[in-house]
Order: sequence, then C-alpha cells, then structure tokens
Amino acid sequence: GCTTMVNKTELNILKLLASREDVNWTWYNLDRAMTSRKMEGVGNVARLVDNLSKAGLVDTVPSGNPSGMDYYRVSESGHLFLKSIKEEYQADLP
Repeated sequence: GCTTMVNKTELNILKLLASREDVNWTWYNLDRAMTSRKMEGVGNVARLVDNLSKAGLVDTVPSGNPSGMDYYRVSESGHLFLKSIKEEYQADLP
C-alpha cells in the first residue's frame, strides 16, 4: 500500500478528529481541544490540517455560511489509515 507521510503531531490531530465524529470540527475548536490536552501543534492547526487534507486523510466541508469556518472530517482514507496503523501498533506489542 502507499505510505502516507504524516508526522506525529498531524497523526494526533487525525486521532482527535476521529475520536469525536459528532463534533463539527473547525480549526478553532480543534485548537481549543488541543490546548486543553496540551498537544503539540497549537497555533499551527490550519497548516497541519491542510497537510492532512493534502494527504487525503481529512475532508474539508464548507460550513455553508459566509462568515463560518470550514468543518474538518476524517475521510474514508483517514479512517483506513488509522485502522492500518492501529494494527501495526498492536503487532508491535509483545
């Protein structure tokens, strides 16, 4: 398969997005959630999510109102990617 190059910070963002599918994630509440979890990448969220989006792991969904921020959603590839690395990590366990 194709290996998607995402760094650890981006991977953590992807996991965070995937952990709450019920949330309409914007860069703003993503930044807030990362701050409260003391995650790396705070203040850099838009660029990091843009990388994930370019890698095809995140879909950007227009909010539909002019002043609104776009929503971020884990794409199908993103879910498959998370599943594949989860299995990899599990395989690493003794």
